[in-house]
Amino acid sequence: MSDETGNLSMDFLIGFTIFLLAFIWVASMISGIMVGLQSSHIDYDAVAYRTGVILVEDPGWPASPPWEFYEDAQKYEISRFGLAISKDAPGILSQDKINRFFCSSFIYPDDYHSRAIFGDYPYSFNISVTDMGTGTGQSIGEVLPDGYGYIRRLVKIKSNSNATIGSSYILAHKYNNTAIPSDYNVTHHEFSILINSTNLQGEMRNPAYQIDPSRDQIMINVTDLRSTIFPAPPTASASSVNIRLTSINVYKLDGGTLSMVRTFNTPYIDGNSTITVPPVVVQNNISLIINPRVFDIMQAGYSQVYFNLSFDMQDSLGAPIKSSFLNNSLSSPFDYNYNPANVTQPQLRDAVVEVATW
Repeated sequence: MSDETGNLSMDFLIGFTIFLLAFIWVASMISGIMVGLQSSHIDYDAVAYRTGVILVEDPGWPASPPWEFYEDAQKYEISRFGLAISKDAPGILSQDKINRFFCSSFIYPDDYHSRAIFGDYPYSFNISVTDMGTGTGQSIGEVLPDGYGYIRRLVKIKSNSNATIGSSYILAHKYNNTAIPSDYNVTHHEFSILINSTNLQGEMRNPAYQIDPSRDQIMINVTDLRSTIFPAPPTASASSVNIRLTSINVYKLDGGTLSMVRTFNTPYIDGNSTITVPPVVVQNNISLIINPRVFDIMQAGYSQVYFNLSFDMQDSLGAPIKSSFLNNSLSSPFDYNYNPANVTQPQLRDAVVEVATW
C-alpha cells in the first residue's frame, strides 16, 4: 500500500500557480489605478518645494559661462534655471540671474515649466522674488486660485561690484599728471584697467563676497573725462577738444607673456543705452559692462587681464592736438580689487522667494 501523505495534487499546483500570477498582475496595476486618487494638495506642495529648492540652491545650467548671460537666440541651450550664485552658497541669489529669469524673452509657462518645474504634468504656477532691501518685487505666472501648493524661502541677494573712476579719483592718483609736460602733453593717451582673476579668487574664498569675473558681471564707469584736460591746450579750449576713443584692446598675461587677445567693442558712451563701437568721440563718460562670457572666450578664469583704452586728442577739424588727459601709461594700471576705495564691493540684501503650484 503506497503512502501519499504530504503530496499535493497536480490540480492544486496548477490552480495555486494561476492564483499567484493573477495576484502579481493585480498588485502591479494598483499603483496606476490609485494615481487619480492621490491628494492633489500634497502633490502640489511637493512640486512647489522641489521648485523652490532648485531655484534657491542651484546656480542652473550651463554654469560656465552662466546661463543668465546667454543671448535670446541661445535660450534653448539653457537646460535648467537656478538663481543661486553657486552650489557652495545655497540661499544666496545672483542679481543677474534674477533679472534674466524674469525677463520678457522667456515665455510663460513653457520656458519655465521645462527649466524649473519639470515633470510631465502641466502645472500652473506663480514664482515671485521680493527684494526687501530695495522694496521691489518681480513675479511670473498666474493669479493664485483656491487650493494650491506653496513654499516660501528666506534668501539673500548678492549685488554686483562696480567701480567709478571720476575726477576726484583721477586727481588723487595723478592719472593726468602734468608734472612732466613732455610725458603727458601729447596727442595720444593710454589708460589701462587690470582685472586679476587669480588674486580676486585667491584673496576672498567666501562666494557671498567674492568678485569672480568668470561668474559675475563687472561694471566700470570712467567719468569726468573733460575735466582731465588741464591745463587746456594753448591752441584750443578744453571744451572744444574732441576726445576720440580709438579702441579698447584686451591683453592677457600668461606665463609671463603679455599678449593682445581681442578687442572690446561694447562700451556705452555718455549715458547712451545702446552700445557704440569704437572709434567714437566721447564727451565725458564711458561705461564698460564686462560679463563672464568675455573671460570664458579668453579662457581667462585665472589670469591677469588688462583692458586698455586708447584716446586721440583732436581739434574741431580733426587735426591732432597736444594736451594733458587721462593717462596711466607711465604708472600702474587701475586695479579692480577688494579695496573699497577703488571698487564698490558686493553686498547682501534680504529677500523672499515664493513658489505656488496648482
